[in-house]
Amino acid sequence: MIEVKELKKVYRVNVKKPGMMGAVQNLFRSEWTEKTAIGGISFQAHEGQALACIGENGAGKSTLIKVLIGILTPTAGEVSVFGKDPRKAGRPYLREIGVVFGQKSNLWIDIPVIESYQAVQTLYRLDRQVFQRNLEQIVGLLELEPLLSSPARKLSLGQRMRADIGMVFLHEPKLLFLDEPTIGLDINVKHTIRTFLRKMNQEKGTGILLTSHDLDDIDEICDDAVVLSKGKLIYDGTLDQLKHRYVTEKMVRVTGRPRQEIRLLLPGARVSAEGRTTKVVYQPGQYSSEEVLHAVTSAFEIEDITIQEPDIDEVVSRIFQKGEDA
Repeated sequence: MIEVKELKKVYRVNVKKPGMMGAVQNLFRSEWTEKTAIGGISFQAHEGQALACIGENGAGKSTLIKVLIGILTPTAGEVSVFGKDPRKAGRPYLREIGVVFGQKSNLWIDIPVIESYQAVQTLYRLDRQVFQRNLEQIVGLLELEPLLSSPARKLSLGQRMRADIGMVFLHEPKLLFLDEPTIGLDINVKHTIRTFLRKMNQEKGTGILLTSHDLDDIDEICDDAVVLSKGKLIYDGTLDQLKHRYVTEKMVRVTGRPRQEIRLLLPGARVSAEGRTTKVVYQPGQYSSEEVLHAVTSAFEIEDITIQEPDIDEVVSRIFQKGEDA
Protein backbone atom coordinates (compact mmCIF):
# COMPACT_ATOMS: atom_id res chain seq x y z
CA MET A 1 0.00 0.00 0.00
CA ILE A 2 2.76 2.45 0.99
CA GLU A 3 6.47 2.17 0.29
CA VAL A 4 8.90 4.85 1.46
CA LYS A 5 12.63 4.64 0.66
CA GLU A 6 15.20 7.03 2.12
CA LEU A 7 12.65 9.85 2.15
CA LYS A 8 14.10 13.25 2.96
CA LYS A 9 12.35 16.63 3.12
CA VAL A 10 14.34 19.79 3.78
CA TYR A 11 12.84 23.28 4.03
CA ARG A 12 14.79 26.44 3.23
CA VAL A 13 13.88 29.05 5.85
CA ASN A 14 14.54 32.78 5.69
CA VAL A 15 16.28 34.05 8.85
CA LYS A 16 14.96 37.50 9.73
CA LYS A 17 16.66 39.78 12.20
CA PRO A 18 14.36 41.59 14.68
CA GLY A 19 13.31 45.23 14.49
CA MET A 20 13.07 47.79 11.72
CA MET A 21 16.79 47.64 10.95
CA GLY A 22 16.57 43.88 10.58
CA ALA A 23 13.66 44.24 8.15
CA VAL A 24 15.63 46.75 6.04
CA GLN A 25 18.73 44.52 6.00
CA ASN A 26 16.61 41.56 4.96
CA LEU A 27 15.42 43.50 1.89
CA PHE A 28 18.98 43.80 0.57
CA ARG A 29 20.69 40.70 1.97
CA SER A 30 18.61 37.72 2.99
CA GLU A 31 20.02 34.97 5.15
CA TRP A 32 18.77 31.43 4.76
CA THR A 33 19.05 28.24 6.75
CA GLU A 34 17.92 24.69 6.11
CA LYS A 35 15.53 22.79 8.36
CA THR A 36 15.28 19.01 7.98
CA ALA A 37 11.69 17.89 8.57
CA ILE A 38 12.29 14.27 7.48
CA GLY A 39 15.80 12.88 7.45
CA GLY A 40 16.00 9.79 5.24
CA ILE A 41 13.33 7.37 6.53
CA SER A 42 12.19 4.04 5.02
CA PHE A 43 9.16 1.88 5.85
CA GLN A 44 6.32 -0.09 4.25
CA ALA A 45 2.60 -0.54 4.95
CA HIS A 46 0.42 -3.27 3.43
CA GLU A 47 -3.15 -2.93 2.18
CA GLY A 48 -5.77 -2.81 4.92
CA GLN A 49 -3.20 -1.96 7.62
CA ALA A 50 -4.06 0.51 10.38
CA LEU A 51 -0.75 2.27 10.99
CA ALA A 52 -0.07 4.95 13.60
CA CYS A 53 2.61 7.59 13.05
CA ILE A 54 3.80 8.61 16.52
CA GLY A 55 6.12 11.48 17.39
CA GLU A 56 6.54 14.68 19.35
CA ASN A 57 5.75 18.10 17.87
CA GLY A 58 8.10 18.81 14.98
CA ALA A 59 8.94 15.13 14.43
CA GLY A 60 7.82 15.27 10.78
CA LYS A 61 4.43 13.52 11.00
CA SER A 62 2.34 16.07 9.10
CA THR A 63 5.10 16.56 6.53
CA LEU A 64 5.11 12.81 5.90
CA ILE A 65 1.36 12.77 5.30
CA LYS A 66 1.58 15.73 2.90
CA VAL A 67 4.31 13.95 0.92
CA LEU A 68 2.24 10.74 0.76
CA ILE A 69 -0.83 12.68 -0.39
CA GLY A 70 1.26 14.36 -3.08
CA ILE A 71 1.02 18.02 -2.04
CA LEU A 72 4.69 18.22 -1.00
CA THR A 73 7.68 17.19 -3.13
CA PRO A 74 10.44 15.21 -1.38
CA THR A 75 13.94 16.64 -1.37
CA ALA A 76 15.32 13.13 -1.88
CA GLY A 77 14.20 9.51 -1.78
CA GLU A 78 11.24 7.63 -3.24
CA VAL A 79 7.57 7.40 -2.28
CA SER A 80 5.05 4.97 -3.73
CA VAL A 81 1.38 4.54 -2.78
CA PHE A 82 -0.52 1.72 -4.53
CA GLY A 83 2.51 1.46 -6.83
CA LYS A 84 2.25 5.10 -7.96
CA ASP A 85 4.14 8.30 -7.29
CA PRO A 86 1.51 10.47 -5.47
CA ARG A 87 2.72 13.63 -7.26
CA LYS A 88 2.14 12.14 -10.71
CA ALA A 89 -0.76 9.73 -10.18
CA GLY A 90 -3.47 12.34 -10.79
CA ARG A 91 -7.21 11.83 -10.36
CA PRO A 92 -7.20 8.00 -10.25
CA TYR A 93 -5.00 8.18 -7.13
CA LEU A 94 -7.20 10.81 -5.49
CA ARG A 95 -10.20 8.50 -5.93
CA GLU A 96 -8.39 5.83 -3.88
CA ILE A 97 -7.60 8.00 -0.85
CA GLY A 98 -9.39 10.10 1.75
CA VAL A 99 -7.83 12.87 3.84
CA VAL A 100 -8.94 14.39 7.16
CA PHE A 101 -7.00 17.16 8.89
CA GLY A 102 -8.36 17.83 12.37
CA GLN A 103 -8.04 21.59 12.03
CA LYS A 104 -9.47 21.87 8.49
CA SER A 105 -12.89 20.91 7.19
CA ASN A 106 -13.76 19.46 3.78
CA LEU A 107 -17.39 20.56 4.14
CA TRP A 108 -18.80 23.61 2.36
CA ILE A 109 -19.49 25.86 5.34
CA ASP A 110 -22.60 27.70 4.08
CA ILE A 111 -24.68 24.82 2.75
CA PRO A 112 -26.34 21.91 4.57
CA VAL A 113 -24.18 18.85 5.20
CA ILE A 114 -26.34 16.69 2.92
CA GLU A 115 -25.60 19.04 0.01
CA SER A 116 -21.85 18.71 0.62
CA TYR A 117 -22.37 14.93 0.54
CA GLN A 118 -24.34 15.18 -2.71
CA ALA A 119 -21.53 17.27 -4.18
CA VAL A 120 -19.16 14.37 -3.44
CA GLN A 121 -21.49 12.07 -5.38
CA THR A 122 -21.21 14.40 -8.37
CA LEU A 123 -17.46 15.03 -8.10
CA TYR A 124 -16.61 11.33 -7.82
CA ARG A 125 -19.36 10.28 -10.26
CA LEU A 126 -20.69 7.75 -7.79
CA ASP A 127 -23.45 5.38 -8.79
CA ARG A 128 -26.68 6.48 -7.10
CA GLN A 129 -27.25 3.13 -5.39
CA VAL A 130 -23.64 2.95 -4.13
CA PHE A 131 -23.86 6.51 -2.82
CA GLN A 132 -27.19 5.85 -1.07
CA ARG A 133 -25.89 2.64 0.51
CA ASN A 134 -22.74 4.34 1.81
CA LEU A 135 -24.71 7.36 3.01
CA GLU A 136 -27.13 5.26 5.03
CA GLN A 137 -24.31 3.30 6.66
CA ILE A 138 -22.30 6.41 7.52
CA VAL A 139 -25.30 8.31 8.87
CA GLY A 140 -26.26 5.37 11.08
CA LEU A 141 -22.81 4.63 12.49
CA LEU A 142 -21.83 8.27 13.10
CA GLU A 143 -25.29 9.40 14.24
CA LEU A 144 -25.48 12.11 11.59
CA GLU A 145 -29.24 12.21 10.87
CA PRO A 146 -29.91 15.38 12.95
CA LEU A 147 -26.98 17.19 11.29
CA LEU A 148 -27.74 16.66 7.61
CA SER A 149 -29.96 19.72 7.19
CA SER A 150 -27.63 22.11 9.08
CA PRO A 151 -24.94 24.26 7.42
CA ALA A 152 -21.44 23.23 8.50
CA ARG A 153 -20.76 26.65 10.09
CA LYS A 154 -23.56 26.02 12.63
CA LEU A 155 -22.16 22.68 13.80
CA SER A 156 -20.12 22.21 16.95
CA LEU A 157 -16.54 20.97 16.58
CA GLY A 158 -17.55 17.41 17.42
CA GLN A 159 -20.50 17.44 15.03
CA ARG A 160 -18.37 18.88 12.22
CA MET A 161 -15.66 16.28 12.71
CA ARG A 162 -18.17 13.42 12.58
CA ALA A 163 -19.63 14.89 9.39
CA ASP A 164 -16.14 15.37 7.92
CA ILE A 165 -15.11 11.78 8.59
CA GLY A 166 -18.40 10.51 7.18
CA MET A 167 -17.84 12.57 4.04
CA VAL A 168 -14.49 10.98 3.16
CA PHE A 169 -16.01 7.48 3.26
CA LEU A 170 -18.73 8.24 0.69
CA HIS A 171 -16.45 7.33 -2.24
CA GLU A 172 -15.09 4.19 -0.48
CA PRO A 173 -11.39 5.10 -0.30
CA LYS A 174 -8.84 2.29 -0.04
CA LEU A 175 -6.57 4.40 2.17
CA LEU A 176 -7.42 7.10 4.70
CA PHE A 177 -4.95 9.71 5.98
CA LEU A 178 -5.93 11.14 9.38
CA ASP A 179 -3.96 14.00 10.94
CA GLU A 180 -5.11 14.66 14.53
CA PRO A 181 -8.76 13.75 13.80
CA THR A 182 -10.02 13.97 17.41
CA ILE A 183 -8.18 17.08 18.60
CA GLY A 184 -10.36 19.14 20.93
CA LEU A 185 -13.28 16.69 20.97
CA ASP A 186 -15.12 15.39 24.03
CA ILE A 187 -14.78 11.75 25.08
CA ASN A 188 -18.16 10.59 23.69
CA VAL A 189 -17.46 11.98 20.21
CA LYS A 190 -13.98 10.46 20.28
CA HIS A 191 -15.44 7.05 21.13
CA THR A 192 -17.95 7.28 18.26
CA ILE A 193 -15.24 8.22 15.76
CA ARG A 194 -12.79 5.55 16.95
CA THR A 195 -15.44 2.82 16.81
CA PHE A 196 -16.45 3.87 13.30
CA LEU A 197 -12.86 3.96 11.99
CA ARG A 198 -12.03 0.60 13.48
CA LYS A 199 -15.16 -0.91 11.93
CA MET A 200 -14.30 0.48 8.49
CA ASN A 201 -10.77 -0.88 8.79
CA GLN A 202 -11.81 -4.37 9.91
CA GLU A 203 -14.93 -4.87 7.81
CA LYS A 204 -14.11 -2.96 4.61
CA GLY A 205 -10.33 -3.29 4.71
CA THR A 206 -9.79 0.47 4.55
CA GLY A 207 -6.14 1.25 5.18
CA ILE A 208 -5.43 3.94 7.77
CA LEU A 209 -2.42 6.13 8.44
CA LEU A 210 -3.09 8.05 11.65
CA THR A 211 -1.20 10.76 13.49
CA SER A 212 -2.54 11.78 16.89
CA HIS A 213 -1.41 13.18 20.21
CA ASP A 214 -4.37 11.39 21.79
CA LEU A 215 -2.75 8.04 22.46
CA ASP A 216 -6.12 6.39 23.06
CA ASP A 217 -6.79 6.99 19.33
CA ILE A 218 -3.69 4.98 18.51
CA ASP A 219 -4.48 2.18 20.95
CA GLU A 220 -8.09 1.75 19.80
CA ILE A 221 -7.68 2.22 16.02
CA CYS A 222 -4.24 0.90 15.09
CA ASP A 223 -2.30 -2.36 15.36
CA ASP A 224 1.07 -1.14 14.06
CA ALA A 225 3.19 1.98 14.41
CA VAL A 226 6.13 3.93 13.10
CA VAL A 227 7.79 6.32 15.55
CA LEU A 228 9.50 9.49 14.38
CA SER A 229 11.83 11.69 16.41
CA LYS A 230 13.42 14.82 14.92
CA GLY A 231 12.74 13.52 11.41
CA LYS A 232 14.33 10.11 12.05
CA LEU A 233 12.57 6.74 12.16
CA ILE A 234 13.29 5.09 15.51
CA TYR A 235 10.70 2.28 15.45
CA ASP A 236 8.71 0.31 12.86
CA GLY A 237 6.59 -2.63 14.07
CA THR A 238 3.51 -3.64 16.04
CA LEU A 239 2.11 -1.70 18.98
CA ASP A 240 2.43 -4.79 21.19
CA GLN A 241 6.13 -5.13 20.36
CA LEU A 242 6.56 -1.41 20.96
CA LYS A 243 5.11 -1.77 24.45
CA HIS A 244 7.28 -4.76 25.31
CA ARG A 245 10.41 -3.16 23.90
CA TYR A 246 10.22 0.11 25.78
CA VAL A 247 8.31 -0.81 28.94
CA THR A 248 9.24 -3.94 30.87
CA GLU A 249 7.02 -3.19 33.86
CA LYS A 250 3.65 -4.61 34.83
CA MET A 251 0.76 -2.64 36.24
CA VAL A 252 -1.98 -3.61 38.67
CA ARG A 253 -5.01 -1.36 39.03
CA VAL A 254 -7.07 -1.96 42.16
CA THR A 255 -10.31 -0.32 43.33
CA GLY A 256 -11.24 -0.50 46.99
CA ARG A 257 -10.73 0.97 50.47
CA PRO A 258 -7.10 0.82 51.69
CA ARG A 259 -6.41 -1.10 54.90
CA GLN A 260 -2.72 -0.31 55.09
CA GLU A 261 -0.08 1.51 53.05
CA ILE A 262 0.79 -0.54 49.95
CA ARG A 263 4.19 1.21 49.72
CA LEU A 264 5.29 -0.51 52.92
CA LEU A 265 4.59 -3.93 51.39
CA LEU A 266 6.07 -3.13 47.96
CA PRO A 267 8.70 -0.44 48.63
CA GLY A 268 10.24 -0.81 45.16
CA ALA A 269 6.97 -0.26 43.26
CA ARG A 270 5.59 3.02 41.89
CA VAL A 271 2.22 3.75 43.47
CA SER A 272 -0.29 6.41 42.46
CA ALA A 273 -3.87 6.89 43.64
CA GLU A 274 -6.88 8.69 42.22
CA GLY A 275 -10.02 8.52 44.32
CA ARG A 276 -10.73 4.88 45.20
CA THR A 277 -8.45 3.54 42.46
CA THR A 278 -4.75 2.81 43.03
CA LYS A 279 -2.20 1.96 40.33
CA VAL A 280 0.81 -0.15 41.25
CA VAL A 281 3.64 -0.41 38.70
CA TYR A 282 6.49 -2.88 39.33
CA GLN A 283 9.36 -4.75 37.69
CA PRO A 284 8.65 -8.50 37.26
CA GLY A 285 12.23 -9.26 38.34
CA GLN A 286 11.69 -7.32 41.54
CA TYR A 287 8.52 -9.03 42.75
CA SER A 288 6.77 -12.23 41.72
CA SER A 289 3.08 -12.19 40.76
CA GLU A 290 2.30 -14.05 43.98
CA GLU A 291 4.08 -11.41 46.09
CA VAL A 292 2.24 -8.57 44.39
CA LEU A 293 -1.14 -10.29 44.70
CA HIS A 294 -0.54 -11.04 48.40
CA ALA A 295 0.47 -7.41 49.05
CA VAL A 296 -2.57 -6.02 47.22
CA THR A 297 -5.05 -8.30 48.99
CA SER A 298 -3.48 -7.40 52.33
CA ALA A 299 -3.51 -3.65 51.66
CA PHE A 300 -7.04 -3.25 50.24
CA GLU A 301 -10.63 -4.33 50.63
CA ILE A 302 -10.78 -5.19 46.95
CA GLU A 303 -13.83 -4.26 44.88
CA ASP A 304 -12.14 -4.67 41.49
CA ILE A 305 -8.66 -5.57 40.28
CA THR A 306 -7.05 -5.69 36.81
CA ILE A 307 -3.57 -6.48 35.53
CA GLN A 308 -2.90 -4.28 32.53
CA GLU A 309 -0.47 -3.94 29.66
CA PRO A 310 1.60 -0.73 29.74
CA ASP A 311 -0.34 2.37 28.72
CA ILE A 312 0.65 3.63 25.26
CA ASP A 313 1.26 7.12 26.69
CA GLU A 314 3.79 5.64 29.12
CA VAL A 315 5.44 3.80 26.23
CA VAL A 316 5.80 6.97 24.17
CA SER A 317 7.15 8.85 27.16
CA ARG A 318 9.82 6.17 27.61
CA ILE A 319 10.77 6.27 23.92
CA PHE A 320 11.58 9.97 23.94
CA GLN A 321 13.26 9.79 27.35
CA LYS A 322 15.64 7.12 26.07
CA GLY A 323 16.10 8.71 22.64
CA GLU A 324 17.16 5.32 21.27
CA ASP A 325 17.75 4.58 17.62
CA ALA A 326 15.97 1.60 16.10
